[in-house]
Amino acid sequence: MTRAKVLFIDDQRAARDLFERLIDSSRFEALVADGVVSGEAVIAAQRPEVVVTDLRMPEVDGLEGLARFQLIDPELPVVLVTAFGSIETAVEAMRRGAFDYVRKPFAPSELHMVIERAIRHRELLRENSRLRSEVRQRYAGDDIVCRCPAMGSVMALASRVAATDLSVLILGESGTGKDLFARRLHHLSHRANKRFVSINCSAIPEHLLESELFGHEKGAFSGATSSKQGFFAEADGGTLFLDEIGDMSANLQPKLLRVLQDGEFYPVGSRHLLKSDVRLVCASNQRIQEMVREGRFRQDLYYRINTVELVLPPLRERPEDVALLAEHFLAQLEKRGQRVPAGFSATALRCLLDYGWPGNVRELEHVVDRAALICDSERIEMVDLPTELRVAAGAAAAGPGMDGGGHADRDVEFKAARSLFERAYFERLLGRTGGSVQQAATLAGIHRTTLYEKLARLGIEHGG
Repeated sequence: MTRAKVLFIDDQRAARDLFERLIDSSRFEALVADGVVSGEAVIAAQRPEVVVTDLRMPEVDGLEGLARFQLIDPELPVVLVTAFGSIETAVEAMRRGAFDYVRKPFAPSELHMVIERAIRHRELLRENSRLRSEVRQRYAGDDIVCRCPAMGSVMALASRVAATDLSVLILGESGTGKDLFARRLHHLSHRANKRFVSINCSAIPEHLLESELFGHEKGAFSGATSSKQGFFAEADGGTLFLDEIGDMSANLQPKLLRVLQDGEFYPVGSRHLLKSDVRLVCASNQRIQEMVREGRFRQDLYYRINTVELVLPPLRERPEDVALLAEHFLAQLEKRGQRVPAGFSATALRCLLDYGWPGNVRELEHVVDRAALICDSERIEMVDLPTELRVAAGAAAAGPGMDGGGHADRDVEFKAARSLFERAYFERLLGRTGGSVQQAATLAGIHRTTLYEKLARLGIEHGG
């Protein structure tokens, strides 16, 4: 197994020797340098996964080194080693992009834990960049992106059935992309040069839906001041998409069945029979089979619209697609001319992956649109995400010191905002672990003694 390279920078020979003795050589390959300048050369030549550097050094200190290392490798996580009196400087370094800091003297277990977290952080950033490249190359011009095997199977079936005139029923929760699949069926069909007409059955009152579908004659009902062509006529030769078909009234269902059987219909208030050749695609977020059993949907109509059934899985069942979709939505914004960040930070990406997405792909798209708009840094950070995502990921919920968008108030100093964040975060962890500091430290990825110090500083009571 390939060992991760870890560079340790300290001007003291004894400190470098100690690091080489403490580091787990079965997992990590130790590299050392006696200062920032020599460390730059090692980074350029060896490309380490993590840099651990002392903060206080002659000539060039660790804070300046951080800025230099970022120029060589912007995604390189840097961990600072600091004495007790330099904690505020270490916090400032984290604000500038350092991954974390450890306090002298550090225990081997604490050092290994921080290094492992830094490596996972770097892996997430690399995955983020790779996904962005894949989106640009593989999915250019395609609104449906996926890696999930279940979604891939649905797409394959959709591609096969698109070449036919078979009616298709698309089932799935709201926000899963039923409209996109309907359009894909149309664009891959021999009807692609004709119209794709979409109508949401739940958005139109029952007394108007018949007129929208079949058209009406002038004077057919109150307000019908002129004749109007219906969607069946407009979609002739193309595809008609009836979204939320389960909300169609029982009175209208037999009229829809007739046009599907005979290709003929009467506009409202007319005695002239019209014909229409359409490919019908329907969708619903309801369980149509249950509606049939309960008598709320005609069985014969169900079989007419359901020659082929496509079931779209919710986003919570396709976690491998979350990051890919997020990058896709950023790419779409960029394509429309909006200035967008370079991607997502590792913590923001983890936050997206940990969320349950009750609103599915549509909710994810809205979250990315919002984050891209308010982000004022190179990458989208966790602070740019909505409160409910941060809370679900175990981050601090919006509270004192936070504005409605989850951003720290402009007049709150960084130290105060950090304390508010840490208090909310560790109180939440202790609540989850029943007050166990050991379990909370494990969940947080820090050493137990470090957590004890933080709890004492924040004045948080615990069970031990």
